Amino acid sequence: MKEFQFNPNHLYSFQGGLQLKHHKNDSLDKPLTVADIPDKLYMSLRINRGNIAKPTVSLGDKVLKGQVIAIPDTPNGSIIHASSSGTITAISDKQTASPDTDIATVIEITTDKEDQWCKLNSFNNGQPLSSSDIVSAIKEAGLTGMGGAGFPTHLKYKGKEISTLIVNGAECEPYISCDQQLMKDYPQELINGIQLVLKASGAKLAIFALEDQVGGIKSSIEELINKNNIENIKVVKVPTIYPAGGEKQLIKVLTGKEVPSGGLPLHMGIIVQNVGTIKALNDYVVSGQPLVDRIITVAGDGIENPQNFMALIGTPISHLLQQAEFNREKTNRLIIGGPMMGYAMPNADIGIDKTSNCILALSEKMTKHSGDTLPCIRCGECVNVCPANLLPQQLHWYIKGKNLEKAREHHVFDCIECGACAWVCPSQIKLVDYYRYAKSELKYLDFKRKKSDESQIRHELREARLERLKAERMAKRKRTRRRTTNPDKIKLELQATMDRVKKSQKDKDQKDNQ
Repeated sequence: MKEFQFNPNHLYSFQGGLQLKHHKNDSLDKPLTVADIPDKLYMSLRINRGNIAKPTVSLGDKVLKGQVIAIPDTPNGSIIHASSSGTITAISDKQTASPDTDIATVIEITTDKEDQWCKLNSFNNGQPLSSSDIVSAIKEAGLTGMGGAGFPTHLKYKGKEISTLIVNGAECEPYISCDQQLMKDYPQELINGIQLVLKASGAKLAIFALEDQVGGIKSSIEELINKNNIENIKVVKVPTIYPAGGEKQLIKVLTGKEVPSGGLPLHMGIIVQNVGTIKALNDYVVSGQPLVDRIITVAGDGIENPQNFMALIGTPISHLLQQAEFNREKTNRLIIGGPMMGYAMPNADIGIDKTSNCILALSEKMTKHSGDTLPCIRCGECVNVCPANLLPQQLHWYIKGKNLEKAREHHVFDCIECGACAWVCPSQIKLVDYYRYAKSELKYLDFKRKKSDESQIRHELREARLERLKAERMAKRKRTRRRTTNPDKIKLELQATMDRVKKSQKDKDQKDNQ
């Protein structure tokens, strides 16, 4: 694959975007805090938009930290490990921290507070690791995209020729500072993890992208790179424009290339990995520790002590809120994720998952519209800010008019749901809700169409099989009829029968005479 010549001094821009207040300093002013072990962990088995892993444990089982408790039954799934030691006290369907708080199988672990690890084997036994070794480590560690998408990481390393790795440290959404905290506290682990990913992918170059408002991190990472004489990792700051941290937007800023509609970065020879995923890979290779915890930001005007926590996967939201001095009276809405792309949670008893990067407690002032939703005035402001080069107002009209196929033709599936269009809409239309509805309906219609086509194929195969059997029976009847209606053949058979009877009678007479 032809490699492009990367110039860190020449960046590109993408269409649209917003300049937003970041609200990050409050959570970054304090050091990273290791969250207490909760009484219960709620381990969601839902991975990557609907793929459910199957439990490998039963009620009453004792489990250790790092032990496998669920395995995927599809290629698009991921292994789930126990985040702490304890007892399995429930396996049931519950609301999860996934988009739309989807119902999924959740394993409840009542912790013993001992946090005892199972036996860990360092993946690195002193021998050089091959590309396939590292890909196996990615799968065994249960790694997923930790920037929010949750795509199983090992699927990115199958059958594609990769030239460039983009390390995504461009954390562009307000309030969320977990990646910045990670880059500040674990620079060496990130460098080691990047080298592992370069080997796994076969990429010749890694571009480490940071926001230009991040202070001090670029110099500390470059110092480590120079100290270790690493030449294929380049650190670059990108403009702080929301959503510059989006995969397609970041690729455009760094390379000038656009991911085609319906395409993937892999098709362009590019892999994009979040810094959290890369650090987790290093942890597994070095110490054998699978992905059982992550850094999560707890912030918002309903939080008295905003900060970043290193929290166990499955920790209830309420447990982290309590440690961050949650003010219930000030809070109107709890959100997993940022204010632009996050999802409101119905209660605080839901456990965080591998993609949970932020818990926001927002007041009514920060969540309530200033007025009622009004009709679209076709001002075009949504078009100006759309980073995906779509026509949000036109999509809105098609979806509102139930013309979903027209919305498909206008690339509704290219919408990254960043919320920029709704942010600037003077009519305060919740445009992203329309696009999410359209995508879910179209997926359902495609599913029904696929099932209908499969049923039609089965019906046609059945009809063809019945016709074949009918034809075979008819042919058999014709052969039988020809045998029974041929007069010459009947005469010969009759004569043969009479000869046999005569011979038999003759033999009997001879025997009697003797």
